[in-house]
Amino acid sequence: MSKKINKQSKQFKRRTLLGLLAVIAIVIVANILSSLFFYRIDLTKDKRHSLSKSTIEMLKSLEDRVYFRVYLKGKDQPADYQLFAKQVEQMLQNFRSYSKNVYYEFIDPIEGKTNEEVNAILGEFVKKGLEPIPISREDAGGYSTHVVIPGAIVSYRNHEYPAKVVVADPSGADWLKYSNEELEYNLVAPVRRLLKTEKPKVAYLDGHGELDFWNTCWTAMQLQRFYNVSRITLDGKINALRNITIDDTVSGNLVLGDNKYDVLIVAQPTQPFKEYDKYIIDQFIMRGGKVLWLIDNTTASLDSLQNAGEFFATPRALYINDLFFTYGVRINTDLIQDLSCMPVPQQVSVIGDQPQYKFMAFPYCLDIVNFGNHPIVRNLKDVKSDFAGSIDLVGNNADLNKTVLMTTSERTKVVPTPSIVTLRVGMVKPNLQEYSYRNVPIAVLVEGNFQSAFKGILPIEFDTIKELDYRDHSDYTRQIFVSDGDIIRNPFDSKRNQPYPAGYDIYTRQTFDNTDFIVNCVNYLCADDDLLQLRAKNFKIGSLSSEKTRNHKVLLAVLNIGIPLLLIALMGTILIVMRKVKFSKKQEK
Repeated sequence: MSKKINKQSKQFKRRTLLGLLAVIAIVIVANILSSLFFYRIDLTKDKRHSLSKSTIEMLKSLEDRVYFRVYLKGKDQPADYQLFAKQVEQMLQNFRSYSKNVYYEFIDPIEGKTNEEVNAILGEFVKKGLEPIPISREDAGGYSTHVVIPGAIVSYRNHEYPAKVVVADPSGADWLKYSNEELEYNLVAPVRRLLKTEKPKVAYLDGHGELDFWNTCWTAMQLQRFYNVSRITLDGKINALRNITIDDTVSGNLVLGDNKYDVLIVAQPTQPFKEYDKYIIDQFIMRGGKVLWLIDNTTASLDSLQNAGEFFATPRALYINDLFFTYGVRINTDLIQDLSCMPVPQQVSVIGDQPQYKFMAFPYCLDIVNFGNHPIVRNLKDVKSDFAGSIDLVGNNADLNKTVLMTTSERTKVVPTPSIVTLRVGMVKPNLQEYSYRNVPIAVLVEGNFQSAFKGILPIEFDTIKELDYRDHSDYTRQIFVSDGDIIRNPFDSKRNQPYPAGYDIYTRQTFDNTDFIVNCVNYLCADDDLLQLRAKNFKIGSLSSEKTRNHKVLLAVLNIGIPLLLIALMGTILIVMRKVKFSKKQEK
């Protein structure tokens, strides 16, 4: 009997040893294979742990080292910033898994430094574009202030660029979630900037009463991170948007080049366009130029209301509707009222000599929340618009593809002009039957092969200048039409010499997504589709449906409590039966 037990014990030890050796061999082979073949499985619905395809391609194409010096480190770092620093490190590890040319380190720039040295270091970060964030908190010794450097400096081939990764949500929501959503974009954008030898050129148009520098400086500052931004006045100059030089001053031969700019922004013109200027813009488009049109086709404005309380709105004579019609759209000379709107202060009474104000909904100030599925608008929440008009899609050019980017709500009223606009419209209960329009287009993307607006009607003075190489159609290009110029306007505090973000509402102090919309438009027009896809990422936190939990309470309880208990009981029963069978066989032997 003892010999039999010893034999079984030896067999058990042999099987155990063989099993252990097999496990070790499997682990070694798995590690060798994983080092040869890289793969990851992201089980999250929104793929938050996966890099975009464009980022992976960029990382794999790196020809030299890219170095990230991240400054989110320090002994007194707040807990949420420590958590975010780990997420930044995970992202950089993800980068490095696709390219061995990615290097990074986390640095505490003020450790062991004197107060004078700290102040000098913080000043250098401000110059580099990483303005320190002071964090005040209370501890056992009283109140203290800790300074957070909100990002990294990215270096590539003796050039460097700041990467600000701690960013505030414009809507005022949690910065940590928003920074996580923007993390890949904020780390990749500086690398793309360093890899580009020449930045695309973007120009704001002047000379037709457009919004001036101060009213567009906010979006210009955002665009300067990726593009060379300037302002241009046409003034009938044929070389304003195109590189044209004189080869020989004697013969007067012209050397015709390409467009000077990649994108032209026309922001709320108020004065008529001359035929020469229209021709210059038309030929800019025919040579592949892209245009972002932000047009108010009526004279309505909030400034007029603040001065008088009401005004007479009329169509604005810009004389560019013929261009738009040829390009496939019509911006109408009407005004939109929408029940999805913003409040404005209105005087309701006077106590003594002091007027009393109350916030009331003003249907001309739109709160746009309806967006298409295009990457330009996919991640936007809401956009602020004042006195927008409607847009119609016209023409039958099969070479053009038209995409509606933004629309009004399901409760919209279209007011033709001339008409009286008054603040009192917000004091009257709306008649829902009048708000019968729904999803009226406010922003439209048109892309494809455009036809010249001067085809067949070219003025004789243009036709005689053969050297200018007139074109009656374009190669593939893009244009975006927006029926409100106020979308790009930023409020400006002249006393403090400080601009507010585009889309900032001075009454509610809420910031809308106008800036993101403009930047996304220019990204797409410049064919920076990769950056646009990164900005469109959105990490959604799953939530329970209260209606479903209420209606299926018993079923959910069974699924979440009953079935796990049943499985545990079933497994226990199987184990007990197996033990009984095993020992009964031993007793028989």
